[in-house]
Amino acid sequence: MSLYLPKIIGHRGASGHAPENTLASIQCALDLGTQAIEIDATVSQDGIAMVMHDFNVDRTTDGHGPLILKSAADIQGLDAGSTFDEKFKGERIPKLSEVLDLISAHDVVLNIEIKTTLGWEEPTARAVAKTLKSHETVQDKIFISSMSMLALDIFHDLMPDLPKSMIVYAIPENWSDRMMQHRCQSLHCYHEFVTADLAQGLHEKDYHLNVYTVNDATQAKALFDLGVDAVFTDYPDKLLAAL
Repeated sequence: MSLYLPKIIGHRGASGHAPENTLASIQCALDLGTQAIEIDATVSQDGIAMVMHDFNVDRTTDGHGPLILKSAADIQGLDAGSTFDEKFKGERIPKLSEVLDLISAHDVVLNIEIKTTLGWEEPTARAVAKTLKSHETVQDKIFISSMSMLALDIFHDLMPDLPKSMIVYAIPENWSDRMMQHRCQSLHCYHEFVTADLAQGLHEKDYHLNVYTVNDATQAKALFDLGVDAVFTDYPDKLLAAL
């Protein structure tokens, strides 16, 4: 399955304007006219897919410790807004199902990055797949990505028709073999490693190149000139206005 992807992707919603990976951030991205949004999905102790980037809740909430040691109810009792700005006090870490409900009425592509704690790849991938299977009406808006090739492989076995992306920082020498092995349609990398040759090589094999995290319009234009297909940004409004 292929999926059209707009050139500007809101990173964790519109995380420059609202607390990342919250319903407020996703709604903000939608309000700004963002046509593609990226979020992170992990799993609670009781097997619920939750929207969170970090392994620990310390950085973005008033809680402490590993997320996978907490139930979904305990996770949703945390304040995920005040650390960003007091006006977001009380904003919660959402369940993945809540995000899918939010986007269901919108014409938007959702990139779900599977964020796995080392050793919890299988339950994380299974929780994401279980949630998506219960939301059939939004499946045509979804593509999956991960830094964990094990998580991608497990997810593929569960939902083989959804498009997948391999996330790296630096570009591996054997990127082509790895893309084929893990049945990915696109590569996500840190923007500093982009070259015109890389973009051309990916495109010759019908892969897409998406890069993170780009908040400067001039830099985004230069990356598009090199052949990048899409960029992740904390400020989708700035890049949409400029590009």
